[in-house]
Amino acid sequence: METDGKLQLVSIPDIPNSSKRFILEYVFANHTNYQFWSKMKVVDREPKTVNGINTRVQCLETMERLKNDPKTGFRPKVPQDPWFGIEQEYIVTRRSDNFPASYEPKDNDYSTLILYCSVGHVHDRNVALERDLSMKHLQACIYAGVNVCGCMRENGPSQWEYQVGPCAGVEIGDHLQMSRYILLRLGEQYGLRVTLKSVPVHGEAFFSGGHLNFSVRKMREKGGIKFIHHAINVLAKSDPIPLLQLYDQTLEHDNTERLSNTSGHWHPKQDEFVFEGDKKEFTTIRIPPLVEAEGRGYMEDRRPPSSVDPYAAAAGLVRACIFGDFLRPGNEQLKNLSIWNKDPSEL
Repeated sequence: METDGKLQLVSIPDIPNSSKRFILEYVFANHTNYQFWSKMKVVDREPKTVNGINTRVQCLETMERLKNDPKTGFRPKVPQDPWFGIEQEYIVTRRSDNFPASYEPKDNDYSTLILYCSVGHVHDRNVALERDLSMKHLQACIYAGVNVCGCMRENGPSQWEYQVGPCAGVEIGDHLQMSRYILLRLGEQYGLRVTLKSVPVHGEAFFSGGHLNFSVRKMREKGGIKFIHHAINVLAKSDPIPLLQLYDQTLEHDNTERLSNTSGHWHPKQDEFVFEGDKKEFTTIRIPPLVEAEGRGYMEDRRPPSSVDPYAAAAGLVRACIFGDFLRPGNEQLKNLSIWNKDPSEL
């Protein structure tokens, strides 16, 4: 509907379905793995299963390796139970040039401006509408059964974040992808353009990440910090390129620009592995303060971009830090999977 030259959303109320037929919405990602298409189909009975396709199949195969690795024959005494979480950042952008919608360089010094989690900040352009989108998205995901666990304002202009997880194994991809679809659909209703690209404008210091949190049962149990440190040591001695390629499956490879940019210090470096406990500056892998204090929990890989393929990323991190698939020559001893059957006191 158009009123005074402006378009207004006409909301159609839900219509009760008294029929025995079902409306299915088929949601699928295109080649980017973070942009979505959908179509509807009417069927006579409710489907009981869905097919796994694309990188989901490979992810499921990797999770099965944790139960019984066909390459080594290793079978853990207790299930590994891999858990994942993803911190999904996104930016609301202008249609004209892809810059953040609230970007005002003449009035703000973005090198010093702190917007992170702020409320009532002087940088308030568009924030009410964007915050409402963020909250409605959280509520919609909960209603849909998507395992979200929080949301907040991020530090960039018109930048926001929500978190998905913890999810068991391949489910991290299922829940993240559906949460992204819901976000984009809500963006349509609000008249807001949402981008999941890690670098929405090339050459500018606007970057979004998709930090990947990970643990297995040994890491979450008493003394698990020792297993976390072991996994980090395996990553530190691995070739980062194969894993980074799995983290960024886009044709543009925007994450290379994000990790190579030196104008900011909140994202890790492309060619340097940095681990300094719970620090965030230039950190590759981070152990959150509460995990450090309790001596068990999970680790956070800060390299994945906001456009991350969750299936490929989850599988890649398991291959890298558990199985040592990308270890540099001379570190073959770290491939010994028997460590995951040991007691923390033996490490």
